[in-house]
Amino acid sequence: MISEVDDNMSGSIDFGEFLKVVEKQKERAENFDDEEDMIGSFVSCGGNADKSGHVKKETLIKIIKHDFGLTIDIEDLINKVDTDGSGEIEFGEFSILLSS
Repeated sequence: MISEVDDNMSGSIDFGEFLKVVEKQKERAENFDDEEDMIGSFVSCGGNADKSGHVKKETLIKIIKHDFGLTIDIEDLINKVDTDGSGEIEFGEFSILLSS
């Protein structure tokens, strides 16, 4: 994904390039066929298919930073959507994160 937006080929993304990542994520979220895709993503990160459970903050950080290699401030984004401050992302918060 970085290579898609890393215009200057630096191996990391600056703020403008980050905005492109966010826009691409919005497009992908809009293209979810239905809620089942969102649920599938939630489950693959540790939640339950019935929308219960949660995704640990550390899991999301690992996926974003290590698995996808993004250098965005995912901690800040997670903190913004973690409305109850639990450090765990419930389905509603997860949906907001993917849609933001």
